[in-house]
Amino acid sequence: MAVAYVAAVTEHFIDTPEDPTTDRNQIIAAIVLGIAAVLTALAAYNAALADGNALQGYTNSTRTLNDANAFYAQGNSTSSADQALFVEYATANFQAEEERAQYLLTLMRPELVEAVEWWESTDGAVTPFDEVDDNPYTVEDFTTAAALEEQAGVEFDEGAEADDKGDVFELAAVFFALTLFFAGVATLFAKRSVTVALLGVGGVTLVVGAVNLVRAFGA
Repeated sequence: MAVAYVAAVTEHFIDTPEDPTTDRNQIIAAIVLGIAAVLTALAAYNAALADGNALQGYTNSTRTLNDANAFYAQGNSTSSADQALFVEYATANFQAEEERAQYLLTLMRPELVEAVEWWESTDGAVTPFDEVDDNPYTVEDFTTAAALEEQAGVEFDEGAEADDKGDVFELAAVFFALTLFFAGVATLFAKRSVTVALLGVGGVTLVVGAVNLVRAFGA
């Protein structure tokens, strides 16, 4: 009699849960949330690293380009001095001031002396500064500046590449954040179809984020 009474009370006043506590959708949501959280942290960390590399690349490029401009300016100064010295030398030769011309040769850079000798021995040469292949005249500062300018371009491209990689990491992090949202709210709805739909959307954003993450690592 007592057992029947307890059973009757239980049947009327204690509702049996429709779903078990460890509902399958909740387990799936927890797994999705865990994976998304880990991948979000990974994407954010690598995005920060890539952005730092991009900033360093741009900074190095700017510094190297400034050095190149300094060498160009120094080369222009050297070239102007050489031209002025040559004009004095040519004038001395024209006026038959041989001693003065020889003295001016001692003031010239070795590269200018070679260019003057080339000019004097070449019928078609107008000045020692003619831009032809066999002219030995060079200004080392221009060569250094050109090399630095090329290096600055390489450093800029490296910075741009790192910047693009950081953008892909950040895009992956956005998709993972969407996954966290959809999977997080999925189990708040009593209707199973809504829960499944939200988990499906979260799964899609998780996969898309993972694809972008792999693409960023491979870039």
